[in-house]
Amino acid sequence: MKSFLNRYSIAILTTFMFYTSFMLGQEEGNLTIESSESIKNIIAKKKAHNKNTAKVAGYRIQIFFGSEQGAYKAREEFKTLFPDTFLKIENFPPDWKVRVGNYKTRLEADRALMEIQESFTGAIVLEELIDVIREE
Repeated sequence: MKSFLNRYSIAILTTFMFYTSFMLGQEEGNLTIESSESIKNIIAKKKAHNKNTAKVAGYRIQIFFGSEQGAYKAREEFKTLFPDTFLKIENFPPDWKVRVGNYKTRLEADRALMEIQESFTGAIVLEELIDVIREE
């Protein structure tokens, strides 16, 4: 049993010494990344495309679904309560939808929903393409 422990101890000590010398031998250096012109061109095209993109995946809150008169009534009520929030009315015959907001994340939409549901109890969050706000 004693010889087994000695062999085991020698193996652990040898391994420890090997890794210690290996780690101490490492030096810090510089890393240079070279990319081809084709990759740079692809990145430039992607940036140009993103500048021209007007819609992205996001969320809106639907506050009304029903008749045309009801849609316009909901729109006016919403504008008085939330004058700075984006609003749109859509006609899907025979029904009309009133959707509000341009929310990038579900969390943003859910936070706004809690406030909107105080006045529009049937409001729900829907995934939709939203307008990108450009700051130039």
